[in-house]
Amino acid sequence: MENSKYFEKILKDKFYSEVYKKYLNIDTVIKAGFILDDFNIDEEFYNLDFLTTPVSKIIDNLEKSKSNNPVVLLTTGGFDPIHDGHIYMMEFAKKTLEQNGYDVVGGYFSPSHQTYVSTKPYCKTNSLERIDLCQEVIKDSNWLMIDPWEALYVKTYINFTDVISRLELYLQKHINGKIKVAYVFGGDNSEFMYCFENQGIGVCVEREGYSDKFEEMKNKFTGKNNFFINNKSIVSTYSSRTIRKRKIYDLSEKDYSIDDGDYVIRNENLIPLENYKKIVSEELLKKAHKNFLEDLKKIFEESFDNRLKIKTIDMQEQLEIAHLKLDSRKTISLDTYYKGTYSIETSRLFDISDIQKNYIKLIGRIGFENIENQIENIESGKYILVDDDSATGKTIREVMSLLPNRINIEKIYLLANIFNKKIFDIVDLRDFIVGASCGGLVVRLPNKDVVRVPYMLPYVSLKSRASIPAIKEIEMSVKLWKINKKFYQKLGNNIVLSQTDYGFKKLMNYIGFSDDALLTDICDWHIKNLNKGIVNE
Repeated sequence: MENSKYFEKILKDKFYSEVYKKYLNIDTVIKAGFILDDFNIDEEFYNLDFLTTPVSKIIDNLEKSKSNNPVVLLTTGGFDPIHDGHIYMMEFAKKTLEQNGYDVVGGYFSPSHQTYVSTKPYCKTNSLERIDLCQEVIKDSNWLMIDPWEALYVKTYINFTDVISRLELYLQKHINGKIKVAYVFGGDNSEFMYCFENQGIGVCVEREGYSDKFEEMKNKFTGKNNFFINNKSIVSTYSSRTIRKRKIYDLSEKDYSIDDGDYVIRNENLIPLENYKKIVSEELLKKAHKNFLEDLKKIFEESFDNRLKIKTIDMQEQLEIAHLKLDSRKTISLDTYYKGTYSIETSRLFDISDIQKNYIKLIGRIGFENIENQIENIESGKYILVDDDSATGKTIREVMSLLPNRINIEKIYLLANIFNKKIFDIVDLRDFIVGASCGGLVVRLPNKDVVRVPYMLPYVSLKSRASIPAIKEIEMSVKLWKINKKFYQKLGNNIVLSQTDYGFKKLMNYIGFSDDALLTDICDWHIKNLNKGIVNE
């Protein structure tokens, strides 16, 4: 029975099936790295419509290269922690492939599933923490990215060949049908090259302590897509296990307390839900909205282990105070809802399913002209610039840099300043309501279309955009999709995609939902896919 399981799994794998057909020996397949996992490709089939993998750097590099032979590098492992040896391994592989006629347009680290990493000696971090550290390490690279799919969105450890197959299919579907994925691995796993004897691209980088096996495999596999890179540098001695054993790194989450300030939610009330007033009564909408806010505050409290106070600001109160203070002044508003003498309708454009620490550029808000055209319509004079809040001031500075000399900003007024206590972070309620008007982050899809995505996985980094502890991101995202389902059930379970914000509708259309799809079904689909990962561990 056990052998039949091996054969069934091996023959379904396009890499291992070729190894077995040539050598007719399961032991050789196991040498090549095969493990008998519980991943059922027939049942799950990689779910290519679930947008979990960042592709931003590939998009940018493809535009620059115009290559007919694009390759993306992939390496898998615990990365507990990631270190310079991992980075240099990818750099060596990139250089070698480019010297051999390939155009490397991106590279991924794919952290392994927790059920695999937990078997490692001295392992002390979970998948979310490992991914967070990996993202920090490569965030400034112009080609390296982290693919969280293997670690977060499947139920068990899997063969590295499945990671290769899924990533290649994903990139070919969403980016470019010509992209190939080259697998990069260390000399300690040099026998993985059996998988690439007759197909794919394998790149093995020598590692100290394993030179004999490395040379044996190098002499055995001499195909045009079998690359062996000799590496006698100091980085070949680096080891995640050694770092864990020495305990010289720390990934512990911040110990939050009320001294850090209040976490503030700006409540826009029913304004982002105006479209639904044509479908349900205002009384029902108010009740459902109130319940949603209560549920949201509870989720935030739980995400910070009840160590932060969750407060709300009433947007209408903000606007009324602002109008009283600024009534006789000429203003330019960057806020969605405050109507100044002039308004610049602008959004920061991010990449979908990415770390999202930095935005790509400022653009005109969806449905409006570009920023330059809007500025041209502003009369010369002195103005107060109005915005909702300012975490870093970067957006305000960039807008001001676009203003001509004829427009003089005398002062900056922030609506959030009516909250006279220390603020840990501030978010808008509408960003967490699926389909709300002007709700969510403005992002670039893999096809470069601009859409809106709600503040939850797999689309938005809750750590980057809402200061949520990395370890709570999946758990919180599942809860957010669930309270959205509850919200739309309370509205009668008859709201369909076509009645939502245009930017959100465009996103859902892209991943395959029709305009008549129920919002509750869309929420269910996301809950189901998020629950396939580590959330149930």
